[in-house]
Amino acid sequence: QLSMAWEQWQQVCAEMREQRRLLDNALRKFRHAKMFAAYNSWHSWYLEVLEQMRLLRKGLMRMIHAKMAAGFGSWRQQAADAKREAHMAGGAIRRMLNRKLS
Repeated sequence: QLSMAWEQWQQVCAEMREQRRLLDNALRKFRHAKMFAAYNSWHSWYLEVLEQMRLLRKGLMRMIHAKMAAGFGSWRQQAADAKREAHMAGGAIRRMLNRKLS
């Protein structure tokens, strides 16, 4: 009978241990559920902030590149005008020198 009582006591202890484990898991899930909800809320907010920053950067780059493209176009025009004027001036000077030589 002592052996049977020992076996029964071990079985009851094992069942209590399993119930305790299940209860601990349930409590941990409950505690973590609030933490995960807070994390998910923060993560959602963070992703939204990143998207807003991306859109802002994209808009700023468009503005910067538009001004840069306009500046490059005006520089190219001025460079072409300067080249044409230098060519014309060089031709005029060459003609004047050729007149003196002849």
